[in-house]
Amino acid sequence: MAYAYRRTIHLADTDAAGVVYFAQLLHICHEAYEICLIGNGMDWSGLLREGTVALPIVHSAIDFLRPITWGDRLDIQLYPELENSRQFKISYRIFKENQDSPPESPLATALTRHVAINPRTRQRCSLPPVVETWLRNAPKIEDSKI
Repeated sequence: MAYAYRRTIHLADTDAAGVVYFAQLLHICHEAYEICLIGNGMDWSGLLREGTVALPIVHSAIDFLRPITWGDRLDIQLYPELENSRQFKISYRIFKENQDSPPESPLATALTRHVAINPRTRQRCSLPPVVETWLRNAPKIEDSKI
């Protein structure tokens, strides 16, 4: 079972055509990532206050498979994966929320790749233990094409 985050699309999330703006959906995926880590013991304010590690995104991709519009209630599934001691990726599958039946095909898929760096030196470093534990215990995505 994937980590999950639910979110309603607001008018501010859409463009002039009335569909979700591409960068906004990546922003929503990032919200899901932040909330998921908090739910698994991450203290973001403590991490930022310490200033010993940052987790920037070094790559992102998104594929829109069907339109996402104002008012759509989304179910965002996260599948984090440890790539090495300094890097991880998160695959996202975005579905329209439907509590009465199994999910249809995704509306969109996305991917973000993160690295751990020391914010002062900008050199790569090891992932914080709470992140590494989160990644090791994460659900695995079945037959991902992301």
